[in-house]
Amino acid sequence: MDQAISFEQLIVISKSVLYFECTEKIMLDRLLERGKTSGRIDDNVESIKKRFRTFTDTSYPVIEKFNEEGKVIKVFCGDPVDQVYSHVVDELKKRSIVE
Repeated sequence: MDQAISFEQLIVISKSVLYFECTEKIMLDRLLERGKTSGRIDDNVESIKKRFRTFTDTSYPVIEKFNEEGKVIKVFCGDPVDQVYSHVVDELKKRSIVE
């Protein structure tokens, strides 16, 4: 939250925040798959679940704050990457952020 507040005070007031919604199961599966080739030692079930808790505790309140301000653009990212990209573009076009 401190970073979000500082960003808006020192840099610019945010107009929009892009938030990718995804179930923990999908994220866990994707991160475990990534771990097979990433070389990251923290792509394991225990570390990933800890990251989920950290996100929920520290980052999600920022999403809630911006959502209350009507700035959050939510995109479900459980679909294949090309479909998620299309959803993002559609949402940005709806808000006249891109043409």
